[in-house]
Amino acid sequence: MRCERFQSFLPDMVLDPARVPADVRQHLGECPRCENDWNELHSTMQLLDEWRAPEPSPYFDTRLAVLLREAKESAAPGWLERMRLRLLFGSDLRLRPVAAAAFALLLVVSGGSYFGVVSLNHTYPQQQQAVSATVNDLELLDSNAKTLQELAAFDDTTGDANSMATAGSLSN
Repeated sequence: MRCERFQSFLPDMVLDPARVPADVRQHLGECPRCENDWNELHSTMQLLDEWRAPEPSPYFDTRLAVLLREAKESAAPGWLERMRLRLLFGSDLRLRPVAAAAFALLLVVSGGSYFGVVSLNHTYPQQQQAVSATVNDLELLDSNAKTLQELAAFDDTTGDANSMATAGSLSN
């Protein structure tokens, strides 16, 4: 006989040994491992037979009645407290994933709006566009009135010595 078959009859050997087949009882005498299992179970069952439940306190009923009266007289919990208790201790487990999804959505929306506000308030440095040397020279010419006057004096085609003298004095 195999030990697995004996293990299936082990509870019957402790509770009702008359129902156990003879080959199972014979295996018990031949196999030390199965005999050890049976002895352990048998001793455990004997300890449970000897054990007596403790008597409750004589004031148990009185204390329970006081707690029940206090619970009846206390204010009813609000809507939020009832939802919290239902989520924590309720047997309806369908609300937990819904609540978790709602909190996750709230977290994503609030985090996204926070980063949106931060990015709106942040000023980014503007990039300088590449400007050619000709444009820079033209801007310098526009801003420098002295240079414009000197050029105007050179453009004077009359050939006046005065205008050349004033152009020379202006350049010094």
